[in-house]
Amino acid sequence: MKIIDKAVWQIDGGVPADKTVRHFACVFEWLSRHGLLTEEGEEELEDGIDDTASLNDELVSEQGIAFLESCYDDYLRAVKHRYGEDENGVLLEGIWQKYTQTT
Repeated sequence: MKIIDKAVWQIDGGVPADKTVRHFACVFEWLSRHGLLTEEGEEELEDGIDDTASLNDELVSEQGIAFLESCYDDYLRAVKHRYGEDENGVLLEGIWQKYTQTT
């Protein structure tokens, strides 16, 4: 299984759980709006994102995984001082636009 990130990794690294859950909820919602979640990922989002969230290839489509593998670190750098506060995935959208122009 390919795992891009897990909420527990962020929490164990010292990020507050509430910010971590907001971050993962934002990413899952953004991925959903772009058709980049699998059926299982859509179910996970519908059930509610919590501190057990994981961005992995069972929940994220092949295209979504390719995008995250290429750009997720850029996104984390972009939200470094605003982790869990990227309302509606605005910063993620900007990274996506650049990604789609080069692929």
